[in-house]
Amino acid sequence: MIAICKKHRRGIIAAALFLFPFLGLTQEKKESSLVFWGFVDTYYGHDLNKPTATKRLPFLYHHTRSQTPSINLALLAARFESGRFRANLALQEGTYVRDNYASEPKPLRWIHQANLGLALNADKNLWLDLGVLPSHIGFETAISSENISRSRSLIAENSPYFETGAKLSWKPSEQWQWSLLYLNGWQRIRAIPGKNDPSFGTQATYSPKQGMTFNWSGFFGTDQEKSAGTNLFFQNFYGDLSLGSRWRLIAGVDFGKRTTQGLAAKNWGGAALLARYAFPKNWSAAVRLEQYRDPDQALVSSTTSLGIKASGASINVDKDFSPQIKVGLEARWLQNGSSLYALPAAQRSENWFLLATLSYRLKELQILQSE
Repeated sequence: MIAICKKHRRGIIAAALFLFPFLGLTQEKKESSLVFWGFVDTYYGHDLNKPTATKRLPFLYHHTRSQTPSINLALLAARFESGRFRANLALQEGTYVRDNYASEPKPLRWIHQANLGLALNADKNLWLDLGVLPSHIGFETAISSENISRSRSLIAENSPYFETGAKLSWKPSEQWQWSLLYLNGWQRIRAIPGKNDPSFGTQATYSPKQGMTFNWSGFFGTDQEKSAGTNLFFQNFYGDLSLGSRWRLIAGVDFGKRTTQGLAAKNWGGAALLARYAFPKNWSAAVRLEQYRDPDQALVSSTTSLGIKASGASINVDKDFSPQIKVGLEARWLQNGSSLYALPAAQRSENWFLLATLSYRLKELQILQSE
């Protein structure tokens, strides 16, 4: 007989108690599938101010290179589903990754998604997902073909694109979805070094009918270790409305506050309004108006002590040559209350950027399908 010490016995008992509620899942009939897919977003940009820095502006993370053909984001992803279990893994590279994941250790910068999910009920409308997840904030994603503008709005660029932790989501009806999140910080894969408190997220999505969505997302937590005494309070609201088969309107608003023990609170916020019109033969055009304010650099670093007080507008024209291939052209204008650039020779508060993009989304490849 093999002797088991008390420490190991306690571990085995704890594991058995944890797994017991899920043992019944193995008795259910399962439909399993394994799908691979990929995505590449290439671009060429021209900044009329011709900055000498590699990255154009410190508060932008997509399409940041100028006068050189570049890959913004390349993805290779897999999705597995079986009964009440699901998993996602996506690896990435590109200038977006180098800019937005610069604070992460190099091995972790490859991770776009890495998560496991379990349905906690038979109806599969209550899910617990763990790992590196897409952000629960905002109406734009890192995948350009899912957005109606080729570049990203200022409020999207300066709120999380990804997050790491646990997400409990409940969809009681076709109209409502609710989520609670336990996170390790504001857009982080690696936990904040040193002793720190956890962060939390909330989300409520209401879709009264097809083509109409209203969303509220919140974040309470920090981006610094506990000894800094810093808290972030953040709220995002947006509405997404389709008018017939041609028009789509999106409006979003952000509000944020940074509090630090012994210091005055710092606020930031912004808004964006987007409109898209779909023409025949897979042509479309979109315009965007936006503002962003972070005068005290609560979140966004700037080249002067005056912070960011930016307004902007953009217009883009797109052509879908197939469900996989999209070409886009965009002109974007930004105006700031102070210089956008650091070099004395380029003290300019205005910026024009011309952008051409070509994206390709690899068809989903079904590797495994069984019942």
